[in-house]
Amino acid sequence: MPSGVDPVTDAAAAAPRDIVRTLPFWLIFVASTLGGITNSASTPIIPGYVEQVLGGDSALAGVVVAIAALASVVAMPAAGALGDRRGYRLIAVVGGVIAVVGMLSLALLPSLAGASVSRVLFGLGNAAAMTLVMAWLIALTPTAQRGRALSYFGLSVWLGVAIGPQLGTAVGVAGGATTVFFVCAALELVTVAVIIALPRPRASSVPTTTGPIVVPRGAVAAFWRALRAVWAPGVAAAAAWCGEGIMIAFLIVHLVGGGVPAGGFAGAASVYTVFAVSVIVARLALASLPDRIGPLRATAIALSSLTVGLTIIAFAQSFWLASLGAAFIGVGFAPLYPSLTMLATRGLGTQNRALGLGLFSSFTSIGYGGGALLGGFVIAVASSTTAFLIVAALQLVALAILTAFTRDESPRVRDVTGEVRDPAA
Repeated sequence: MPSGVDPVTDAAAAAPRDIVRTLPFWLIFVASTLGGITNSASTPIIPGYVEQVLGGDSALAGVVVAIAALASVVAMPAAGALGDRRGYRLIAVVGGVIAVVGMLSLALLPSLAGASVSRVLFGLGNAAAMTLVMAWLIALTPTAQRGRALSYFGLSVWLGVAIGPQLGTAVGVAGGATTVFFVCAALELVTVAVIIALPRPRASSVPTTTGPIVVPRGAVAAFWRALRAVWAPGVAAAAAWCGEGIMIAFLIVHLVGGGVPAGGFAGAASVYTVFAVSVIVARLALASLPDRIGPLRATAIALSSLTVGLTIIAFAQSFWLASLGAAFIGVGFAPLYPSLTMLATRGLGTQNRALGLGLFSSFTSIGYGGGALLGGFVIAVASSTTAFLIVAALQLVALAILTAFTRDESPRVRDVTGEVRDPAA
């Protein structure tokens, strides 16, 4: 998970208010939720928009969906570096404005080229803004409170997933895809307004400078050291988020093809709500699982649950069976990110922890975009059932790789770096 700062020796520690009870925390929570709603409301609309309005096929739809996620791979580390140099507010607001432009372009430029450029802009801008929002939370939160604050903050992502597809489907039915994109642009504008309202992090927390950005000596070597530490957990994260990517992009298409209506209480869009609620409930119930049984064992349970859920969805032709699959996936995602983050941070020190976590987060975006790409191409040549089954099998492949290249430490040994408490987002 990208964190724009860790040199926070925390002037905030002198003011030990419960950060979760403060207005800045909830402004950050709202900004993150709106970012999640915008993404999950617009993304499920893309396949139908590309095929019905732009004249493309499912393979092209997958490419258009994936472009935004792949752009975020570049945006997250770049935004963090720029935020450290130029200040969080400036880079977050610029990112939000770029995301607004991307959404407006998607609505106003009905062509495959226009849609592709628009999704790149949205992916760059939204990811940059959300990266800095996360860093802002870390900068404002006393060190002793970060675990709890980040745990609550992580729920904003899943709240966005719960609300977004329902909103996008309802607006799409009432006014079409273009109206959805205009609504999402408006939500991004509100996000920018919320970011502007945030208090400035203390100067000691954010080392801002106006000088030129210089690549330090040894940066390439540091990059490779961090990559070696996080690549195996990153592969598992990429496989898991591949599952989320294909769900967000093609679940409605898959279920509508099986006779499930797109909207309504028992419609395909409601399966996203089941998924998000399952993550939230399971996270509250399983918060201590990685500590109790160890992160590797917790990851094995999580990836196995994802495999079962994706397999159920592959054959689902009813809302209730698809909801059962979504519940298994939700339960799998609940302990997954904390467990993988614990594994990734084992090989990181204070000098490269932020870089390593940024790289690890990039694996999730690669997986998310890869799920949309894979889904689109497989659906074009075979079927959506085949696509979901392939992604289900990837979970087992990732588990085998992770197990082969990761040591299993005693679950009774706690992570002294404190990274155990990093959020799932």
